[in-house]
Amino acid sequence: MSASAILKLQAAGFSTEQVTALAELIDSQAATKADLEAAKHELGAQIGGVKSELGARIDSVKSELGARIDSVKSDLEAAKHELGGRIDSLEHSLGSKIDAVDHRLDMKITRLDGEFALVKWMLGFTLAFEVALFYKLFLH
Repeated sequence: MSASAILKLQAAGFSTEQVTALAELIDSQAATKADLEAAKHELGAQIGGVKSELGARIDSVKSELGARIDSVKSDLEAAKHELGGRIDSLEHSLGSKIDAVDHRLDMKITRLDGEFALVKWMLGFTLAFEVALFYKLFLH
């Protein structure tokens, strides 16, 4: 306690023993600048420890996540390769089927062209025959 505080307490009617006991109590309960500095350094050290532990944990999590991401990338690449193979197989299969349908259509078109040519010849022959008949009937 400061000297002015002791004098004020004595002036207020406290005895010397009471003031001394109160001063000792305050001294035992009050923190000094040195106590505060020690606490500050201790807290700083604890915070530093927590920071380093968190840093280590973060690095560990980053490493684990990196490994998982690499695993997922690898799985995606494998799936991409497999799907590419399946797509190529489907393209080949569909190409073969389209070629078969195209060939059948070409054959049918060729057959229809032949039949149409035959019909034209038959119609021409029939028309020539009818003209000859009319000529024979009406002009002779």
